[in-house]
Amino acid sequence: MTDQWTSRKRVETALAHKEPDRVPLDLSITLNAYVELREYLGLPSDENVNADRFFEVRPKMDVLDALGVDMIWVRLRGSKSWTPPPPMEDGSVLDAWGVGRKLIQLVDGSYLNEVSYCPMADLDPAEIDLDAYPWPDPHTPGFTDGLEEETRRIYEETDLALMGRFGGPVMELGTYLRGFEQWLMDLVMYPEFTRDMLNRIADIQIALDEAGIRAAGKYLSVFKVSGEDLGMQDRTLFSNKVWKNLIYPILARRWWAAREALDKYDASHVKLMLHSDGAIRPLIPDFIEAGIDVLDPIQDACTGMKLEGLKKDFGDRLAFHGALDTQHFLPFGTPQEVVQETKRTIDALGDGGGLILGPSHFIQPDVPPENVIAMCETARKYGRY
Repeated sequence: MTDQWTSRKRVETALAHKEPDRVPLDLSITLNAYVELREYLGLPSDENVNADRFFEVRPKMDVLDALGVDMIWVRLRGSKSWTPPPPMEDGSVLDAWGVGRKLIQLVDGSYLNEVSYCPMADLDPAEIDLDAYPWPDPHTPGFTDGLEEETRRIYEETDLALMGRFGGPVMELGTYLRGFEQWLMDLVMYPEFTRDMLNRIADIQIALDEAGIRAAGKYLSVFKVSGEDLGMQDRTLFSNKVWKNLIYPILARRWWAAREALDKYDASHVKLMLHSDGAIRPLIPDFIEAGIDVLDPIQDACTGMKLEGLKKDFGDRLAFHGALDTQHFLPFGTPQEVVQETKRTIDALGDGGGLILGPSHFIQPDVPPENVIAMCETARKYGRY
């Protein structure tokens, strides 16, 4: 019976709110933590590893096999028509949106790629001509080069469930362009300007989503509609009025566009996943209304996000991805404490399916590899139905 379960079947069964053979596993991890984990597992160094701007890496198959991970992701490539300009005087490197980032070294020797230049930050909205801004063109060649071939190869040569991650964030890009403090003020003081800017960003991300879905959608099990961190530790980032009148309609338009693209390109089976950190419980009914099937990453330590309550109130309509605490247990707990927290998470969210277990954010360099292994081993053994 067990031999009949592939990773892909396991994930898709759980997402259908049914019980597979065991709780599926996923893993998101940053570069330094990945290097240390490989060494701890006795695996050779990964000479071809590439980290993104968050220092996230895609683990190789040997790590996924060793840990029993059931998922892997694919992404768009870059535009062939855009070349990065020279770094700014302070070392900031501009991206295709005109946003600058700079490497910040942490005390443990790892890095963060922090936003250091916001191109619209010092301008009054009346001074900003959004029509004249050099927005990236999502229709230029290059974004999907080799994507269909890579995704098909993984689909055919492995039994992993594939997650597509194509267009980027909408709301967060607004904060990068205007600066976080100014953007928060814009929401209240200049709502029409903010709506116009966010809709332009959404149009670009919708086009990128569709390009990726057109190329690879039929091979996916999950499509992640980027990440929109809508909550703080104890509340949402903004009032319900701002959410309902300004942000939600734009994000919902993007999510429904993704669903339409999936249906159009022979991928109606694919589930939509939204990433949002923080205390976002008041927003969850709207997520569901706008077609979100899976919520990531589920931070139990945030106000209103207790696992048992989320399962009780939303578990028949929403699946959960992540949920293993990266603020306390994974970085600071002992392996035995991680075992117990993993069991608690499975007990809270796993009944009847609907759970893909993983860390509640990227595994950072402060997480001991022993704790990553404890999480995965416990899920494979204790997570059996």
